[in-house]
Amino acid sequence: MKMWSALSIDVGGIVLFLVWLVLPPLYVVALGRRYVRQCVESAAAAVWAREELLAALEGPSSVGRHRMEGT
Repeated sequence: MKMWSALSIDVGGIVLFLVWLVLPPLYVVALGRRYVRQCVESAAAAVWAREELLAALEGPSSVGRHRMEGT
């Protein structure tokens, strides 16, 4: 019984310990979500750039060149 009364006196220390215990996983989750969002945005930009490049290469002037290269 003495142990519980001693713990009840040090509530501030217990709260600080719990905060110290919970903050690192929350920080990792927040960083992970930010990293995933940045990866998705970068992948979308890369796909857009690839599609633009392919569209430019498949223009009317490149059609004849591709036919000549195949023969």
